[in-house]
Amino acid sequence: MMFLNFKPLDKEFFKEILSKIFTARNILYFALTTGILFSGVVLFDQIIMPLYTRHGQRLRVPDVKGKRIEEAEEILKQYGLKMVKQAEKYDSRLPFGYIIDQNPRPNRNVKKGRRVYVVMSLGERDIEVPNLIGLSETNAEEILTSLGLRLGDREYQYVMNEPPDVVIWQSVPPKRMVKSGAAIDIRVSLGKPVSNIIVPSVLGKTLEAAEREIKKSGLTLGSVQYQLNDTFLPNTVIEQSLKPGLTVARGDTINLVVTTVKETGVQLNKKW
Repeated sequence: MMFLNFKPLDKEFFKEILSKIFTARNILYFALTTGILFSGVVLFDQIIMPLYTRHGQRLRVPDVKGKRIEEAEEILKQYGLKMVKQAEKYDSRLPFGYIIDQNPRPNRNVKKGRRVYVVMSLGERDIEVPNLIGLSETNAEEILTSLGLRLGDREYQYVMNEPPDVVIWQSVPPKRMVKSGAAIDIRVSLGKPVSNIIVPSVLGKTLEAAEREIKKSGLTLGSVQYQLNDTFLPNTVIEQSLKPGLTVARGDTINLVVTTVKETGVQLNKKW
């Protein structure tokens, strides 16, 4: 029988092996690797996993337009959303303190905790009426429109000491405060009274514009007759009883024919 002859391990050899394994460099590598692995575990547990678990938890934004700002904030809070007042605007439709607009829009899907920006109404704005006296009719209308006001009824009057096309009266005095969209009536000078008038052309104008031009010229609008016509827009003047450029007496009557797209029951029986 053969017996294997094992020699006992040499202690010096063992020490040499261990010294090669546990060098300073290897220990540093081991520490760095352990630190990186530990940081990765913490990052995954504290940041990545919460984001992953919250992913998909979305909710629908409620509609808070037209509600008081306190009520809107409470509704959004119940949905887990935060209200932020972004701006304030004058609005004639909603009184002070009500929500005009919101962003994100209603029914949008957002994450919990999302900010919802709202615009709050300051109510209807009061506007100071400008002084229109001495302005032309066109300028008066432009100024009123730019301020959010409207030009209402227009009257025309011959005035001895005033040039033509100048506003000589307004229904609301200057500097008075009115609501946005209010109408201001005016009276416009036609200049010195004249006995004879040159007939203006109102062909192609709307009935409203033609009526205004006739009053301004010093003539009187007589009958208005309607004629079926699909070539021109409804209420377009296609005939006038007095020829344009003709000299007539102030106050003479002028009759019109305007277009319509439906039967009006008015029989066209001209005697011009």
